Amino acid sequence: MVALITPTGGRATQIELCAEFMTNQDYEGKVLWVIVDDVEPVTTDHISSDFRKGWEIKKIYPKPLWQPGQNTQVRNLLCGLEEVKGNPEVDAVFIIEDDDYYTPYYLRVMVKKMKGFELIGQVCTVYYNPVVRCWMRNGNHHHASLFQTAFQKSVIPTFEEVCKRRTNFVDSHLFRVFAGSFKTKVNLFDGRDLAIGIKGLPGRTGIGMGHRAEIRMAPDPDFAKLKELIGEDYRYYL
Repeated sequence: MVALITPTGGRATQIELCAEFMTNQDYEGKVLWVIVDDVEPVTTDHISSDFRKGWEIKKIYPKPLWQPGQNTQVRNLLCGLEEVKGNPEVDAVFIIEDDDYYTPYYLRVMVKKMKGFELIGQVCTVYYNPVVRCWMRNGNHHHASLFQTAFQKSVIPTFEEVCKRRTNFVDSHLFRVFAGSFKTKVNLFDGRDLAIGIKGLPGRTGIGMGHRAEIRMAPDPDFAKLKELIGEDYRYYL
């Protein structure tokens, strides 16, 4: 079984799209989807216990609730990991962020990429902001963005330690820790984009680059680049 951890809250549009992308996954194995929602009113009621055959849904509502200006990502990730690490069926953990785009083959391909490795991720992440219609490809050759990261259950203690030491940008620090002592157990790969970092959607703002119209991003006024990246799924962002 693979476990997905999704921190969310106050982002109705994002979690609705995320549920759609998870519905479309062609991975046929068992899945535990842990959703951590820390805002009231909750925006995750539409994801029911019978979401998909072979998928188990577990929702966590941590306290205190998120307040404007706070960053509760690390707290929520740790809550999700607590649920996962006690489950003997779970072999691998995926961080599925609520506001990003996932191809229908994301889980299937990532599971294949994990064979023989403890920590994996795709490099050179693409960010796309559909609100201002611009995009960029990042130069992250030595770490994967958190939403494109997965790891074996054996990595959970290290992930927890990184979370306890960092309030943001957990992803780069996680890969930095592993690069020193566990280099042969890390698979950082490039190639066809399995997921796209979507920025600028309404609701609670993300902390990463790209949520505002940075001048580094290239214009895409007619969504041509987005269509090139994700095909007809670009319609989700029109």
